[in-house]
Amino acid sequence: MYLQYAMLCFLYTSYVFSNNYDPHLFPARGPFFEGWYVRVVDSDNGNSIGLLFGEVLPLSPRDRELYPPALCSILVRKCSAAGCTLVSHDAHFNTSDVKVRVKGRPVHENPDRSSAVNFTWTATNNASSVFFQTNATTTLFQVKLGKVSLDGELSSPVPWGKDGEGPEGWADYLPLPLHWFVYSIRSAVVFYKFSYGGEVVYEGRRGTAHMEKNWGKSFPEAWIWSQGISPQNASYAISGGPLELGPIPVTAYLFGYRNPNKNISINFHPYDSVVSVTKNGCQGFVNVTAEGLVHTVSLFVTADPLSFSRCLYGPESRGFRPVCKESYDASATVSVYKHKNLIDKQFIANAALEFGGKNVCGGCPLY
Repeated sequence: MYLQYAMLCFLYTSYVFSNNYDPHLFPARGPFFEGWYVRVVDSDNGNSIGLLFGEVLPLSPRDRELYPPALCSILVRKCSAAGCTLVSHDAHFNTSDVKVRVKGRPVHENPDRSSAVNFTWTATNNASSVFFQTNATTTLFQVKLGKVSLDGELSSPVPWGKDGEGPEGWADYLPLPLHWFVYSIRSAVVFYKFSYGGEVVYEGRRGTAHMEKNWGKSFPEAWIWSQGISPQNASYAISGGPLELGPIPVTAYLFGYRNPNKNISINFHPYDSVVSVTKNGCQGFVNVTAEGLVHTVSLFVTADPLSFSRCLYGPESRGFRPVCKESYDASATVSVYKHKNLIDKQFIANAALEFGGKNVCGGCPLY
């Protein structure tokens, strides 16, 4: 399966070189989407808040009337004596509400890896407004979605890899149907503040932020995603599921683990490793074994099924629709082996775990 994936990638002759966090130029016809995701983790109080926003160019212009072409969501934990559940506050936008600028100009070409990230994404309607701005040293966001608002500032990114490399490795140059790019594994939080009805609910001046982006034709028919970081900066991120690559069906997972205190930085790709996954959306767990030439990493992530959100919006070929469930109260255990010798073991609390598409327990109603 993985050899097929590698051979298929080499057959492509149209390469796209890009700093993948900057906006891409939308094609003349869909389907195409682009979306960004930021997750703030405040380990001091165990809190976590997510921000996602993006836009879809649907398969048919008529779909703009049926499904939101642009969306922004704030994800926040709602806790009681019974436990915590992830809740999403959403705002829908029309394409005309959205303005994207790269270095102050409209997007007119795909970005290049040699240039530092520098873009602004804004959206405004009668009840909501989104301002997101980022460059090589600072990220700012001011978001108001009806009664809720999220403001924050993040410091310089800690990149996934050198020279703009993301989880896909060299495969992110290829015109695949879906791309996943991690821009920063742990930007420091300068401050964040979440308010409801004008009253501050959560705020802080410490923590880390995970920053990533997806783009392509549509989210796949099924997937899992998980991310976590410890107070000591040990971190991981994994995403994957079935992909339609022409006539060859492929199940591919991208997985990376970092522990700067032990000088460990490991990546697993379909073309250089074997990743096996056991998952159960109803029981709320994912068990991963990733084997490369030198390292083997075991990852077990679990969350109380009651901590998962209702179905969250995600980009599909027709627009944003409910497609996944996520928890910010997962726990992850990571064991790292080098030539079968255990060299690192970490327990990471406050992790995120997401089941998407056909992996969602009970499914998601499509409207």
